[in-house]
Amino acid sequence: MRTAERALVHQVHPAKIGADVAASVVSNVLLWRARPKAGIAVRVLLPLAGSAAVLRFADLDALARTGRGRYVLAHMPPPAQAVRLAGDALMGLGAYRHRPALIAVGAAVVVAGWSHAAWPSGPGAARRQRPDPGVPHPRRVMPPAGSGGGLPVYPERGQRPRALRNCREAP
Repeated sequence: MRTAERALVHQVHPAKIGADVAASVVSNVLLWRARPKAGIAVRVLLPLAGSAAVLRFADLDALARTGRGRYVLAHMPPPAQAVRLAGDALMGLGAYRHRPALIAVGAAVVVAGWSHAAWPSGPGAARRQRPDPGVPHPRRVMPPAGSGGGLPVYPERGQRPRALRNCREAP
């Protein structure tokens, strides 16, 4: 698994989620009690420690094959992660300013970041969907290994792709 995929999949590991939630709760309490240095330190360091532990010790390949792993690989692009981070910052600001409504809005923004699959699709929708590399394209069939062919065959048309129709076969 590539490093970028490991970075995404580790976010849904139970230990990482637990570290993030615990850091947020403890940090909010500290910020509410006017201890900003300790609150920010907990909010940053505890998730970093959780990430380091999960990335080092967890079986992320197995996690990637679960529903949570497949979801995060398909529906957690950088904009969705930025939304989650913004929601966490709003919760911290709400705790520091003693505004429960701002904490609730921040929590809603975090939930919105996690629910990226429900976001409206637009011009960037095709970029957001990452196909599973282990699943072949439903229409394209690769010739058997050693058959001499390396180009895909499109069964419904029975011919090579248009751009390659006039190309010669390799001897």
